[in-house]
Amino acid sequence: MACQTELNCLHCGSMTTHTVLYASIYIKQIACNRCAHSIEKPPLVLMWQYCRDLPWRAFALTRRLKGEALSHPILFASSLPKRMVYKPIELSRELVEVCL
Repeated sequence: MACQTELNCLHCGSMTTHTVLYASIYIKQIACNRCAHSIEKPPLVLMWQYCRDLPWRAFALTRRLKGEALSHPILFASSLPKRMVYKPIELSRELVEVCL
């Protein structure tokens, strides 16, 4: 995913529009739209951040699921099979996004 934002470019020294490229929830690359100078995080750094945050995300997911199960048990039970199929797919897509 990419978005546009105004930043001060370190290369051309002026406030310009930059494209910020995300891998999952992490900034992967920032590129100046005026001079095309870009700064990119190394894949190993992104992978380290992803692996460091994964246990916390799993813990937060279990808390969220518990809250949903207690507040809306029938809706929760009906959505669980779909979630069990799609969550591993979502995680593998994130991993590919972070690694490439």
